[in-house]
Amino acid sequence: MSTTLEASAKRTVGLREVPLALLAPRRVFRKVEDVPAYAWPLVALLALVSLIGYATVETGLIDREVQRSVRTRIAAIDAVQRNVVERSALRDMYAEQEQQGEFEELLTRIRVVVAEPLKAAMFALLIAAILFGMVAISGRKPEWHTLLTVCVFAGFVEALRLVVELGLMLRHGALDVNTSAAVALPLLIEPGQIDGQAYAGLSGFATVLDPFRIWYWLMIYIGVTTTSQLTGWRAWLVCVLGWLVGGGLRAMMAVALVNAGMTQ
Repeated sequence: MSTTLEASAKRTVGLREVPLALLAPRRVFRKVEDVPAYAWPLVALLALVSLIGYATVETGLIDREVQRSVRTRIAAIDAVQRNVVERSALRDMYAEQEQQGEFEELLTRIRVVVAEPLKAAMFALLIAAILFGMVAISGRKPEWHTLLTVCVFAGFVEALRLVVELGLMLRHGALDVNTSAAVALPLLIEPGQIDGQAYAGLSGFATVLDPFRIWYWLMIYIGVTTTSQLTGWRAWLVCVLGWLVGGGLRAMMAVALVNAGMTQ
């Protein structure tokens, strides 16, 4: 019982510190102790991401984008197959595209409402685990609760990015928006100048030049240095590598999606 009370007394950061952590992270992270003070911030983070996903569904943009894609595919089938196959077969092709559209709508809704919160939680755990290993390799004593608290607080930057992206979706009436330098890529490279895979890779990697992702890794850096888990070049190296590896993974995913589209 006394141990529980002592741990509770040490919980000097909580949900109320989240806004301050976004603006003055060093001030908040100075108070972080190696106790599980991240529970309510994590719950709030997951709830916020879920709410953003629900709001995205309620805008109707998902249904509109999927239906637009279905109409495009049906128009392509119509242009190629109208005078080649029987009308009954053509209707079956149309119906197949409609069914595929319904499936795409369901998957997209699941992604924004369920998968995004799960991704936020898994990302916080993964980054904290990587940092834990790096601290252990450096010879210091790794503090799991401290590192996870830092990662959860930094996760609110990603939630802010999702809020901004939701605003851009409403502004432009499209799902395909982002806050990175990838939006400027069409101005630098004309369509058809390079193949689709290379363009997708460049677009994916350009997401590293995103103010929110830079902000996220700066918060991680400030967190691990302020709590003395990592210092000097080790802290910079881990954060810069994490920032760049994230861009590389998004580039590979973009290329994979292009390849999947080619095989369909």
